[in-house]
Amino acid sequence: MSNAAPAVVEPNQAIVQIVNRYKPVISKHLLHTGTSEETFVAQFGNALRAAPKLWACEPETVLGAALRCAQLNLAPNTEANLAWVIPYKTVATFQLGYGGVIELARRAQPGIRFEGHPVYPGDIFDLDYGRTPPLKHKPHLARRPAKPRGGPAVAWYVKVTYPDGSEQVHALDRDGVEYHRGFSKQPDGEMWSKSYDAAALKSVVMDMKRWLPHSPQMTAAIAADEQVYDVRTMDVADITQPREELAPGAPMTADDEADAAWIAEASGADPIGGPT
Repeated sequence: MSNAAPAVVEPNQAIVQIVNRYKPVISKHLLHTGTSEETFVAQFGNALRAAPKLWACEPETVLGAALRCAQLNLAPNTEANLAWVIPYKTVATFQLGYGGVIELARRAQPGIRFEGHPVYPGDIFDLDYGRTPPLKHKPHLARRPAKPRGGPAVAWYVKVTYPDGSEQVHALDRDGVEYHRGFSKQPDGEMWSKSYDAAALKSVVMDMKRWLPHSPQMTAAIAADEQVYDVRTMDVADITQPREELAPGAPMTADDEADAAWIAEASGADPIGGPT
Protein backbone atom coordinates (compact mmCIF):
# COMPACT_ATOMS: atom_id res chain seq x y z
CA MET A 1 0.00 0.00 0.00
CA SER A 2 1.37 3.38 -0.96
CA ASN A 3 1.86 6.00 1.75
CA ALA A 4 2.16 8.84 -0.72
CA ALA A 5 0.44 12.05 0.31
CA PRO A 6 -2.66 12.99 -1.69
CA ALA A 7 -2.09 15.36 -4.56
CA VAL A 8 -2.47 19.02 -3.65
CA VAL A 9 -4.87 20.98 -5.82
CA GLU A 10 -3.68 24.50 -6.46
CA PRO A 11 -6.26 27.30 -5.99
CA ASN A 12 -6.32 28.14 -9.70
CA GLN A 13 -6.91 24.49 -10.54
CA ALA A 14 -9.74 24.31 -8.00
CA ILE A 15 -11.40 27.36 -9.56
CA VAL A 16 -11.23 25.78 -13.00
CA GLN A 17 -12.64 22.50 -11.67
CA ILE A 18 -15.59 24.20 -9.96
CA VAL A 19 -16.38 26.33 -13.00
CA ASN A 20 -16.13 23.37 -15.39
CA ARG A 21 -18.35 21.26 -13.16
CA TYR A 22 -21.15 23.81 -13.34
CA LYS A 23 -20.41 25.37 -16.72
CA PRO A 24 -23.88 24.65 -18.21
CA VAL A 25 -25.55 26.12 -15.12
CA ILE A 26 -23.31 29.18 -15.20
CA SER A 27 -24.14 29.77 -18.86
CA LYS A 28 -27.87 29.70 -18.08
CA HIS A 29 -27.57 32.05 -15.13
CA LEU A 30 -25.50 34.60 -17.07
CA LEU A 31 -27.86 34.62 -20.04
CA HIS A 32 -29.07 38.17 -20.84
CA THR A 33 -27.13 39.70 -17.93
CA GLY A 34 -24.45 41.47 -19.95
CA THR A 35 -21.71 39.66 -17.98
CA SER A 36 -19.57 37.31 -20.06
CA GLU A 37 -18.38 33.95 -18.78
CA GLU A 38 -14.78 35.16 -19.02
CA THR A 39 -15.54 38.19 -16.84
CA PHE A 40 -17.41 36.02 -14.36
CA VAL A 41 -14.57 33.52 -14.04
CA ALA A 42 -12.10 36.35 -13.41
CA GLN A 43 -14.35 37.93 -10.77
CA PHE A 44 -15.01 34.56 -9.14
CA GLY A 45 -11.29 33.86 -8.89
CA ASN A 46 -10.58 37.32 -7.49
CA ALA A 47 -13.29 36.90 -4.84
CA LEU A 48 -11.78 33.61 -3.68
CA ARG A 49 -8.30 35.05 -3.55
CA ALA A 50 -9.52 38.11 -1.62
CA ALA A 51 -11.30 35.99 1.00
CA PRO A 52 -9.36 32.72 1.56
CA LYS A 53 -11.90 31.55 4.17
CA LEU A 54 -14.32 30.95 1.29
CA TRP A 55 -12.37 27.79 0.43
CA ALA A 56 -13.82 26.20 3.56
CA CYS A 57 -17.41 26.91 2.44
CA GLU A 58 -19.62 24.71 0.28
CA PRO A 59 -18.39 25.53 -3.24
CA GLU A 60 -21.92 25.57 -4.66
CA THR A 61 -22.82 28.46 -2.34
CA VAL A 62 -19.64 30.36 -3.20
CA LEU A 63 -20.46 29.99 -6.87
CA GLY A 64 -24.09 30.95 -6.26
CA ALA A 65 -23.16 34.16 -4.44
CA ALA A 66 -20.66 35.05 -7.16
CA LEU A 67 -23.34 34.51 -9.80
CA ARG A 68 -25.67 36.81 -7.88
CA CYS A 69 -22.97 39.51 -8.07
CA ALA A 70 -22.45 38.92 -11.78
CA GLN A 71 -26.16 39.14 -12.54
CA LEU A 72 -26.20 42.58 -10.91
CA ASN A 73 -22.98 43.62 -12.68
CA LEU A 74 -21.34 44.26 -9.31
CA ALA A 75 -17.78 42.96 -9.09
CA PRO A 76 -17.40 41.19 -5.71
CA ASN A 77 -14.76 41.63 -3.00
CA THR A 78 -13.07 44.74 -4.39
CA GLU A 79 -12.10 48.06 -2.81
CA ALA A 80 -15.10 49.71 -4.47
CA ASN A 81 -17.31 47.87 -1.91
CA LEU A 82 -19.95 47.04 -4.52
CA ALA A 83 -20.82 43.53 -3.35
CA TRP A 84 -19.27 40.76 -1.32
CA VAL A 85 -19.10 36.99 -1.32
CA ILE A 86 -18.42 36.28 2.33
CA PRO A 87 -18.09 33.13 4.43
CA TYR A 88 -20.75 32.48 7.03
CA LYS A 89 -20.13 29.25 8.94
CA THR A 90 -20.02 26.56 6.20
CA VAL A 91 -21.73 28.54 3.43
CA ALA A 92 -21.07 31.69 1.45
CA THR A 93 -23.50 34.58 1.39
CA PHE A 94 -24.14 37.44 -1.02
CA GLN A 95 -23.80 40.84 0.60
CA LEU A 96 -24.63 44.14 -1.03
CA GLY A 97 -22.03 46.81 -0.32
CA TYR A 98 -22.87 50.47 0.19
CA GLY A 99 -20.88 51.18 -2.96
CA GLY A 100 -23.27 48.81 -4.73
CA VAL A 101 -26.32 50.71 -3.47
CA ILE A 102 -24.73 53.92 -4.76
CA GLU A 103 -23.91 52.33 -8.13
CA LEU A 104 -27.42 50.94 -8.56
CA ALA A 105 -28.93 54.32 -7.70
CA ARG A 106 -26.62 55.95 -10.27
CA ARG A 107 -27.79 53.51 -12.91
CA ALA A 108 -31.41 54.21 -12.02
CA GLN A 109 -30.86 57.97 -12.22
CA PRO A 110 -27.65 59.00 -14.03
CA GLY A 111 -26.13 62.18 -12.67
CA ILE A 112 -26.96 61.52 -9.02
CA ARG A 113 -24.06 62.29 -6.66
CA PHE A 114 -23.10 61.03 -3.20
CA GLU A 115 -20.93 62.40 -0.42
CA GLY A 116 -20.47 60.97 3.05
CA HIS A 117 -18.47 61.75 6.20
CA PRO A 118 -18.13 60.83 9.86
CA VAL A 119 -18.73 63.56 12.46
CA TYR A 120 -16.29 63.92 15.36
CA PRO A 121 -16.93 65.56 18.75
CA GLY A 122 -14.80 68.59 17.86
CA ASP A 123 -16.64 69.30 14.59
CA ILE A 124 -19.21 72.02 14.05
CA PHE A 125 -22.24 70.01 12.97
CA ASP A 126 -25.86 71.03 12.59
CA LEU A 127 -28.56 68.98 10.89
CA ASP A 128 -32.10 70.29 10.55
CA TYR A 129 -34.42 68.32 8.26
CA GLY A 130 -36.86 71.24 8.20
CA ARG A 131 -34.30 73.66 6.77
CA THR A 132 -32.99 74.10 3.22
CA PRO A 133 -30.21 73.12 2.95
CA PRO A 134 -30.47 70.99 6.09
CA LEU A 135 -26.77 70.39 6.73
CA LYS A 136 -23.86 72.36 8.14
CA HIS A 137 -20.61 70.50 8.82
CA LYS A 138 -17.25 72.10 9.50
CA PRO A 139 -14.71 69.43 10.44
CA HIS A 140 -12.27 70.10 13.23
CA LEU A 141 -8.82 69.55 11.77
CA ALA A 142 -6.87 67.54 14.31
CA ARG A 143 -3.38 68.77 15.12
CA ARG A 144 -2.39 66.07 17.52
CA PRO A 145 -1.63 65.99 20.34
CA ALA A 146 -2.48 69.66 20.96
CA LYS A 147 -5.94 69.66 19.35
CA PRO A 148 -7.35 66.14 19.05
CA ARG A 149 -10.68 65.46 17.38
CA GLY A 150 -12.26 64.77 20.74
CA GLY A 151 -12.66 61.02 20.43
CA PRO A 152 -14.33 58.55 18.05
CA ALA A 153 -16.97 59.71 15.58
CA VAL A 154 -20.41 60.33 17.07
CA ALA A 155 -22.47 60.43 13.86
CA TRP A 156 -22.24 59.61 10.16
CA TYR A 157 -24.11 61.13 7.24
CA VAL A 158 -24.53 60.82 3.49
CA LYS A 159 -25.64 63.67 1.23
CA VAL A 160 -27.28 62.93 -2.12
CA THR A 161 -27.40 65.59 -4.83
CA TYR A 162 -29.89 64.99 -7.64
CA PRO A 163 -29.49 66.18 -11.25
CA ASP A 164 -31.94 69.06 -10.63
CA GLY A 165 -29.75 70.36 -7.80
CA SER A 166 -31.99 69.23 -4.95
CA GLU A 167 -30.30 67.59 -1.98
CA GLN A 168 -31.15 64.84 0.46
CA VAL A 169 -29.26 64.18 3.68
CA HIS A 170 -29.52 61.20 5.97
CA ALA A 171 -27.60 60.65 9.20
CA LEU A 172 -27.30 58.10 11.97
CA ASP A 173 -25.86 58.54 15.44
CA ARG A 174 -23.99 55.74 17.18
CA ASP A 175 -27.19 54.23 18.58
CA GLY A 176 -28.65 54.10 15.06
CA VAL A 177 -25.52 52.47 13.70
CA GLU A 178 -25.44 49.93 16.50
CA TYR A 179 -29.08 49.11 15.73
CA HIS A 180 -28.04 48.19 12.18
CA ARG A 181 -25.06 46.28 13.53
CA GLY A 182 -27.46 44.08 15.47
CA PHE A 183 -28.87 42.75 12.18
CA SER A 184 -25.49 41.92 10.69
CA LYS A 185 -24.46 38.29 10.37
CA GLN A 186 -20.94 39.38 11.32
CA PRO A 187 -21.42 42.03 14.03
CA ASP A 188 -17.90 41.36 15.31
CA GLY A 189 -16.29 40.97 11.89
CA GLU A 190 -13.18 42.79 10.73
CA MET A 191 -15.04 45.76 9.30
CA TRP A 192 -16.80 46.53 12.58
CA SER A 193 -13.68 45.92 14.65
CA LYS A 194 -11.11 47.57 12.36
CA SER A 195 -13.07 49.97 10.13
CA TYR A 196 -16.05 51.15 12.14
CA ASP A 197 -16.50 54.31 10.06
CA ALA A 198 -16.93 52.22 6.90
CA ALA A 199 -19.51 50.00 8.57
CA ALA A 200 -21.32 53.09 9.85
CA LEU A 201 -21.39 54.74 6.41
CA LYS A 202 -22.78 51.55 4.92
CA SER A 203 -25.47 51.57 7.61
CA VAL A 204 -26.44 55.12 6.61
CA VAL A 205 -26.62 54.26 2.91
CA MET A 206 -28.57 51.06 3.55
CA ASP A 207 -30.94 52.92 5.88
CA MET A 208 -31.69 55.55 3.21
CA LYS A 209 -32.08 53.09 0.33
CA ARG A 210 -35.87 53.29 0.61
CA TRP A 211 -35.70 56.91 -0.62
CA LEU A 212 -33.16 56.39 -3.40
CA PRO A 213 -34.11 55.98 -7.08
CA HIS A 214 -35.29 52.42 -7.56
CA SER A 215 -35.10 49.95 -10.40
CA PRO A 216 -35.69 46.20 -10.79
CA GLN A 217 -31.97 45.78 -10.16
CA MET A 218 -32.08 47.71 -6.88
CA THR A 219 -35.11 45.75 -5.71
CA ALA A 220 -33.44 42.43 -6.55
CA ALA A 221 -30.17 43.44 -4.88
CA ILE A 222 -31.86 44.53 -1.64
CA ALA A 223 -33.88 41.30 -1.52
CA ALA A 224 -30.69 39.26 -2.05
CA ASP A 225 -28.65 40.99 0.66
CA GLU A 226 -27.08 38.51 3.12
CA GLN A 227 -28.85 35.56 1.49
CA VAL A 228 -27.36 32.17 0.60
CA TYR A 229 -27.54 31.14 -3.06
CA ASP A 230 -26.81 27.51 -3.86
CA VAL A 231 -26.10 27.08 -7.55
CA ARG A 232 -27.80 23.67 -7.44
CA THR A 233 -31.16 25.20 -6.51
CA MET A 234 -31.06 28.72 -7.93
CA ASP A 235 -34.11 29.62 -10.00
CA VAL A 236 -33.04 31.15 -13.31
CA ALA A 237 -36.41 32.79 -13.91
CA ASP A 238 -36.31 34.41 -10.47
CA ILE A 239 -32.85 35.97 -10.68
CA THR A 240 -32.28 36.74 -14.36
CA GLN A 241 -33.41 40.15 -15.60
CA PRO A 242 -33.60 41.42 -19.21
CA ARG A 243 -30.34 42.80 -20.52
CA GLU A 244 -31.57 46.40 -20.63
CA GLU A 245 -32.32 46.30 -16.89
CA LEU A 246 -28.95 44.86 -15.96
CA ALA A 247 -26.77 46.83 -18.36
CA PRO A 248 -24.42 49.36 -16.74
CA GLY A 249 -25.45 53.00 -16.70
CA ALA A 250 -24.33 55.79 -19.00
CA PRO A 251 -20.59 56.47 -19.43
CA MET A 252 -19.11 58.03 -16.33
CA THR A 253 -18.95 61.80 -16.19
CA ALA A 254 -16.45 63.80 -14.15
CA ASP A 255 -18.99 63.90 -11.32
CA ASP A 256 -19.45 60.13 -11.51
CA GLU A 257 -15.69 59.65 -11.34
CA ALA A 258 -15.58 61.87 -8.26
CA ASP A 259 -18.26 59.67 -6.68
CA ALA A 260 -16.25 56.56 -7.57
CA ALA A 261 -13.18 58.12 -5.95
CA TRP A 262 -15.18 58.75 -2.77
CA ILE A 263 -16.42 55.16 -2.76
CA ALA A 264 -12.88 53.85 -3.24
CA GLU A 265 -11.53 56.15 -0.51
CA ALA A 266 -14.33 55.16 1.85
CA SER A 267 -13.74 51.47 1.22
CA GLY A 268 -9.93 51.34 1.23
CA ALA A 269 -8.04 49.19 3.68
CA ASP A 270 -6.92 52.23 5.67
CA PRO A 271 -9.06 53.13 7.47
CA ILE A 272 -12.01 51.47 5.71
CA GLY A 273 -12.19 47.90 4.51
CA GLY A 274 -14.39 44.91 3.68
CA PRO A 275 -17.94 43.83 4.36
CA THR A 276 -19.99 44.11 7.53
